[in-house]
Amino acid sequence: MNIVITKSARQFGYLIWNGKSLDAMEKMLEGKDSIPVNFNGFDLGEKNIDRKYHRISLGYKLTRALPEAHDTYSVKLKDGVLEVRSLHGKE
Repeated sequence: MNIVITKSARQFGYLIWNGKSLDAMEKMLEGKDSIPVNFNGFDLGEKNIDRKYHRISLGYKLTRALPEAHDTYSVKLKDGVLEVRSLHGKE
């Protein structure tokens, strides 16, 4: 699934999903409180899931360093690890 990278998500270092993708993310996260995360090939370890604000921290140093052209996160669950990649929207 693809999630748009918002200005605040980039600035504060989060993967933030909205109401449209809420059901898909909840199905992917299966009621877990934390999940191992891999972001653009970097193993970030176990990250807490903030269900109140629909977000997972990726770290602001990594998100601020993303090229401006990257405006979408590709999110998938593979072998119990949440894999997040930043993409240019047309990829």
